[in-house]
Amino acid sequence: MTGAERKPRRRMGPAGSENWHAMLDGAEDVLREEGHAALTSRRVAERVGVKQRLIYYYFSTMDELVVAMFRRLSERELARLAQAAGSDLPMRHIWDICIHTADARLTAEFMALAARIDGLRKEVIRFIEESRRIQIAAIERAAARSGAAQVMPADCLALIATSLSLTLIREEQLGVEIGHQPARALVEAIFERYEPS
Repeated sequence: MTGAERKPRRRMGPAGSENWHAMLDGAEDVLREEGHAALTSRRVAERVGVKQRLIYYYFSTMDELVVAMFRRLSERELARLAQAAGSDLPMRHIWDICIHTADARLTAEFMALAARIDGLRKEVIRFIEESRRIQIAAIERAAARSGAAQVMPADCLALIATSLSLTLIREEQLGVEIGHQPARALVEAIFERYEPS
């Protein structure tokens, strides 16, 4: 195909603009409150108060919007984790982020969408791996500072902590409490070993 035959790329709205962020905010609200089945350009446009075609001025497809929404959230979360990792009690601060600010509903919706949106799946993997590296480094530093023998490999402990925090959040939102207090006590015991208060 020659240059003259190529279809010109259509003009897109600027990423990072006020409208761009408003659309991602609206999409995030729809996803959290109504689920991924309701996440349509029409629904997002209604939520934001714009015409539906404006969504496609900023995003070529709804899949692109979803990837941008997740990337924006993950970049914020990685920055928070990195800041916590640099604190005096990194393990405790990272746990606090995981247990008090994670949105179990939103996480479940993104995981469902990642099964069918390849770009989102790649972003989810990138986020999980980067956040895990931050957690592992924090655990290793805490262990070295305290001089405590590690209870298990740092990567294993990071995986268990992430999984446990998500499970606790999901179950508490449903009203399940069995086993939660002993699990939290175990986490506190591990903190006392690595980061004595």
